Amino acid sequence: MIRRVRARLLVLAVVVAAAAGIVCYLIVRVESSELALLAEAAPLAAALAAFATALGTGWIVQSMMRKPLRELARSTQDVVRDTSRRLPQVMAVPDDEVRQLAEWVNFLADDAERSHRCLARERELLSTVAEGLTQGVIAVDADHRIELLNDAARTMLGVSSSPVGEPLIEFVRVPQVFALIDSDEAATAEVELQGGVRTLIRVAHKFGGEGRVLLLEDVTAMRRLETVRRDFVANVSHELRTPVSVIRANAETLLGGAKDDPAVASKLIDGLHRNAERLARILADLLDLSRLDAGQYRLELSTVPVRALADQSMTAVETQAAKRNVGVEIAIADTIAVKADPKALDQILVNLFDNAVKYTRPDGHVWVEARPEGETVRIEVRDDGPGIAAKHRERVFERFYRADPSRSREAGGTGLGLSIVKHLVESMDGEVGVEPNTPAGSIFWLRLPRAGSM
Repeated sequence: MIRRVRARLLVLAVVVAAAAGIVCYLIVRVESSELALLAEAAPLAAALAAFATALGTGWIVQSMMRKPLRELARSTQDVVRDTSRRLPQVMAVPDDEVRQLAEWVNFLADDAERSHRCLARERELLSTVAEGLTQGVIAVDADHRIELLNDAARTMLGVSSSPVGEPLIEFVRVPQVFALIDSDEAATAEVELQGGVRTLIRVAHKFGGEGRVLLLEDVTAMRRLETVRRDFVANVSHELRTPVSVIRANAETLLGGAKDDPAVASKLIDGLHRNAERLARILADLLDLSRLDAGQYRLELSTVPVRALADQSMTAVETQAAKRNVGVEIAIADTIAVKADPKALDQILVNLFDNAVKYTRPDGHVWVEARPEGETVRIEVRDDGPGIAAKHRERVFERFYRADPSRSREAGGTGLGLSIVKHLVESMDGEVGVEPNTPAGSIFWLRLPRAGSM
C-alpha cells in the first residue's frame, strides 16, 4: 500500500508477518527530494530491502513460535517426571496448533496413567496369588537373575530377604536345576536343596519374553511318609512271617506223626500257643495304630487320679514281674491327678510297666513316680536294666524299631507298644520321652496336663 502524505513525503507500508493473531507491518518513509537518488539506486535498494525484510520476518516468526514451544517442552518434561501433572490449557490462543499439541500430550498422559494403574493392580493381584501359594514360585530372566520370589520359595531356599535382581546361583547350587532352566522344553525333576529339602521342580517358559518360571513343591514329608510306609509294610511282613512260619511248621510236624509222641507233641503245641498269642498281640496293636491314625480312637478326658490308675495297671504285669523276681515300687501321692482319658492312660502305663519288667535284669527293680511340674504332671517309669544306647533313644518310639531285636522277640514284644504310647500321649496334649537312668537303666517319662489336687 503506497500513499502520499503532503507533496514531499512518500510512505510505504508492507505486511511482513501474520501469525497467532498478530499482524506485523514494515513502514518506509521517503522524502520527495530523495526519490531521484532512490530511482538511480532502485535495484540495489530493492535487493537490500528484500533481504532485510526476510531477516526481520524470520526473526519475528521465530521469536513468536519459540516461546510457546519452550513452554510446551518444559511442561512436557514435568508431565514425564510426574504422571499426575498435566499441561496448562492457557499455553496458546484457542485453535492454535501448539494448544492442540498440548491437548494430545495430556491425552497420552491420561492413557499412560490408566495403563500404569492397570499394571499396578495386575502386579498386586499376581503378588497376592503368588504369596498365597503353598508351592514356591521363582521367575528368572535370560541371565538367571531372580525377578520374582514368593514366601514359599524363600522358605525352601532358606532366604529371609527378597533377593530380586540377584543371580539364582547364589541361592541354588544344584547343577540339575540350571540344566532344567537351559532346556528348550518344559521339564520336571526332583532335587535336594540346602538343608535336605526334597523339592519337585517344574520349569516352564515365560509367556511373552525370555527367561523361565520355576514351580517348587516341597515333597520332603511325602517322601518320608512313603519311606515309612515301605518300612512299615516290610516290618509287618517280617513280624507276621515269624509266628506264622512257626505255627505252620509245628502244625505240619504234628500232622506228620509227632502228635503220637506226647513229649514232642507237648512242645510243639506250646510253640503253637505262644506264637498264636504273639500273632494276636501284633494284630491287636496294628488295629490300635490304625484307629489312632484314622482318628477313630475316641478320647473322653476327665480327672484321673494317677496313683489309683497306676495300681490298677500294675496288676497286668504282676505275674510276669513275679516270674523274673522284679521288684516294683510305686511312689505317687494320692492327691496327684491329670486330665486324661482313663482307658488310654491305662494302656500307656501297662505298656511302660510291661517294657520295664521285660527288659530290666532278673532280680532287678522298677520304680514308678509322679510329680507336678507347673501346669503338667511328669510320670516316670525307671528301671535298673542295661539301658538304651544314645543312638537308639530318638527312635525307640518308631513302629517296629528295636534297640535289640533278638532280645525283644524273645521277650514277646511286638515293636509297636511304644509307638502306641506316643500316639496316645500326644492325642491328650502331652509329651513323652526316654532318658538314661543313673547308674544304669532307662527312664521313660510322660507329661500330661495337671487336673488339680484330689
